Amino acid sequence: MRIHGIVLAGGDGNRFGAEMPKQFVRLAGDPILLRSLRTLAAAGLDQLVVVAHPNWLTETEELVATAAVSVPISIVPGGVTRNESTANGLRALDGGDDDVVLIHDAVRPLVPHDVILRSLEPVVSGRADSTDTVIPSADTLVVVDGENVVEIPDRGRFRRGQTPQVFRKRVLAQAYDAAARSGDLTATDDCSLVLRHVPGARILAVAGDEVNVKITTRIDLVLADRMLQMRTISPATEMQPSFELDGARILVVGGTNGIGQAIAEEAERQGARAEIDGRSLGLDVRDYAAVESRIDAAAERLGGIDHVVCTAGVLRIGPVVDTSPADLAEVIDVNLTGTLNVARAAHRHLARSRGSFTVFASSSFTRGRPDYVAYSASKAAVVNLAQGLAEEWAHEGIRVNAVSPERTDTRMRRRAFPEEPPVGLLSTVDVANATLRLIQCDLTGQVLDVRRHDAFGQPTAVAEAVEIAPG
Repeated sequence: MRIHGIVLAGGDGNRFGAEMPKQFVRLAGDPILLRSLRTLAAAGLDQLVVVAHPNWLTETEELVATAAVSVPISIVPGGVTRNESTANGLRALDGGDDDVVLIHDAVRPLVPHDVILRSLEPVVSGRADSTDTVIPSADTLVVVDGENVVEIPDRGRFRRGQTPQVFRKRVLAQAYDAAARSGDLTATDDCSLVLRHVPGARILAVAGDEVNVKITTRIDLVLADRMLQMRTISPATEMQPSFELDGARILVVGGTNGIGQAIAEEAERQGARAEIDGRSLGLDVRDYAAVESRIDAAAERLGGIDHVVCTAGVLRIGPVVDTSPADLAEVIDVNLTGTLNVARAAHRHLARSRGSFTVFASSSFTRGRPDYVAYSASKAAVVNLAQGLAEEWAHEGIRVNAVSPERTDTRMRRRAFPEEPPVGLLSTVDVANATLRLIQCDLTGQVLDVRRHDAFGQPTAVAEAVEIAPG
C-alpha cells in the first residue's frame, strides 16, 4: 500500500487580489505552496502530485524544484473546476487500487502533522473508505431565502469542512468515473462525489484544527502569519529522535551553572562528550576574538563539534528610566550580540559535522514585559536570530532552533526575583532533557516552548513555530 498526495494549486488568485495566484504568495518568507509540500512530505507520503493552474506551470515547476524533499513530486495542469483538477491529479498517480490518496488544498499550509495522521489512519487501517477533516462551527448557522431567514438549525449537527480528505484509491476513482458519466463535476470537494456516486461507502469525520486556515483573502494571510507564531507541534509526533547522543560532541557556552550546566551533565549521562565554557571560566561572549579562540580550542580537544548550545544570558530588573545605559547595553550585548558571536564562531565546525546550534529565548519573547524591557526585547531578537540562521544554514545541513522555557529555578532567576516561591518553577533538568531531545530531532527554525505540565499534570515540552514574515 502506497500513500499518494494530490495538492490542489490551480487557483488564479482572483479573491486574493494579488498579481499572482495566492499559492505563490510568501508566508513568513516562503511561498505558500512550498510550505504545504514540505508539510505533506514530512508526513511520510510516497508521492506528491501538484495540480497547477495551466497558465502557471513553469512557475510551479521552478518553485517545486526548490522544495528539497525526498518525496517525488510531479506536476499536472488543472481543469476548469476543482473536480476536474482532482481528476487530472488522480490520473497522474501510479500504484494499485488499494493505495491511499490524500487530497489537500495548497493554500492550507498550516495543517498540523497530527491532523494529517488522523485523516490517514482510518483509511490505511481499512476502517473507512474515506475521511473528511472537519471542525465545529462556533457561529450560529442561519438558512436564508433571499433576504428572509427561514431556518436556524442546530449547529451541533454541522461541521465546517477542511482538507485533507483521504480516500481508498479505487473508491475515489469509482466516484469520479460515475460523476463524469453523469456530468456531475461541479462539487466543491471530493467527499461530495463519493457520497453521491459510491453507495455504501463509509466516510468518517476526523477532527481538524482551527489553525488549518485556508488562505483565500489578504486577511487570511495576516491571520496565518500570526498563527505561525502561535502554532505548537506535538513532541510525541514531531520530536522523534533522528540523531544519537551517544558519542556526540557538545559544547555548551554558558554551561558553568543553571540550565547550561544541567544540559552538559545530562548530555554526558546519555553518552555524549560535553565541554562547557562561560563567564565563570573567564569568557566574555561580547568579545568575538575570545569566543572564536575558545570554540576552536574546544573543537580541537573534542575532535570536532556536533552541537553547540548557547545559554549565556543576563537579566536586569527595573524600569528602563531607572536602569543605567551600561546595564541596558550589557543585556542586549550579552544576550543578542553574544549569541551572534557564538553562532559565527561555531559555524565552520557545525558545517563540517552537519550539526546543530541551539539558542535560548524566554517565555517573555512573545510580548515585552515591564521592568525587564531590554531582556524581553533581546529574547525576541534571539528568536528572530534562530529563524534567520535556520534558513541561512539549511543548505549546509546545520539545524538551528531556540528553546523558550517557562519560569525556571536558576541562580539568575533567584537573584532577580528573591521573593518568588520555587513552587511551580521548572527544574533545570526538565529544560535540559527537553533541549537534548530537540537536538536529537531533525527540526530546524523552531522554538521549543518548555512548559512545566500538560493537561494531565505531566512534564511536557512543545515546539512552537517562530517564522515571522519579512517586514
